[in-house]
Amino acid sequence: MRSELDEYKAEVAALKETSGGLHASLIDRGRRLDVLLASVSEAVLRVDSLGRVLSANHRATELFRIDRGPELPQSMLVFIRDPDWYRAFSKALKEQQNEMPLPDIEAGNRVLAPRLAFLGRDQALLLCMDVTERNRQEKQQRQFLSNLKHDLKTPLTSLLGYARSLESFGHDAEFRMEASKVIADEAKYVNQLLDSLLTLDQIEFAHRHDMIASDPIAVFHRVKDLLAPRLLARQLSVELSADEAMRPVLIAEHDFERVLINVMENAQRYSPEGSVIRIEMSMLGENVVISVVDQGPGIPEKDIHRVTERFYRVDQARRRLKDGGHGLGLAIVKEMLEVHDGKLELANIAPQGLSVKITLPTEPDNVE
Repeated sequence: MRSELDEYKAEVAALKETSGGLHASLIDRGRRLDVLLASVSEAVLRVDSLGRVLSANHRATELFRIDRGPELPQSMLVFIRDPDWYRAFSKALKEQQNEMPLPDIEAGNRVLAPRLAFLGRDQALLLCMDVTERNRQEKQQRQFLSNLKHDLKTPLTSLLGYARSLESFGHDAEFRMEASKVIADEAKYVNQLLDSLLTLDQIEFAHRHDMIASDPIAVFHRVKDLLAPRLLARQLSVELSADEAMRPVLIAEHDFERVLINVMENAQRYSPEGSVIRIEMSMLGENVVISVVDQGPGIPEKDIHRVTERFYRVDQARRRLKDGGHGLGLAIVKEMLEVHDGKLELANIAPQGLSVKITLPTEPDNVE
């Protein structure tokens, strides 16, 4: 009997030793896994089957403020305080289905798309992909399409209405004149809108060509001549001041002309009658800086960082005012400049007015 007891004790001791070795092995494996995850740029948390956070990489620690909370392990609810999300998370842990979708997580100002990857029955990795930018672009695209439908529907409704009215009132010479003018104006607006959309589409597939350069002063004078009738109609004058040694800018003439037309049209549209639009061109290192300054009302500070978004207008209630534009002009300028390593900056000036600053790289001196 004593020998059987001794054998049993020996077996228990052996099992404890084996168990201790397995436990140490698991701890070591966890540590090695954490070291590996530390190099991952996305947020990753290692959790157990009870939904407790065992460890987290640096990005996860930042997003969920794990370093400011209690010592791990801790329930996921301590860091993501969303009961609905936690219920979905607990269900996915219980069923151990890698493909089971989890709701997005909002962490600070970031949006994360979480997915579980199981490490056996007892542990899993919660991978959190940052989809903030993707969500922003999707929202912007939805807004873009909504605005586009509105901007097309309004003039097309007007065109259709006047066309039908001509069938009934075409004998009235005064009405025919009014209808013809409205139809021409609305058709012109739609044509300008489609032209701007085509420009934006071309910009998305454009590439910078270093050897194509433009003379900024020559292009300015050409644009000024194109806008002369509208400037004259509102008694606006344009004054240019430029450094003597202006170098060519690295952008094709037709692209640079489009940039200047959009900026100067914007200045002409909002300048008070009889005022002055000032253009300043100067060299700043290897760049040319062009400032277009008007004396208009400027842009509310809450909107100034958004007016370069497609279709964004400061006053949505004035979308269809005469010569009100279509909300694509500054978006075209910004995107065109970025393709050519340039920059657009907007700033209100005192007592009133707006400064639109364009920065573009120049052609090197040693180009033959």
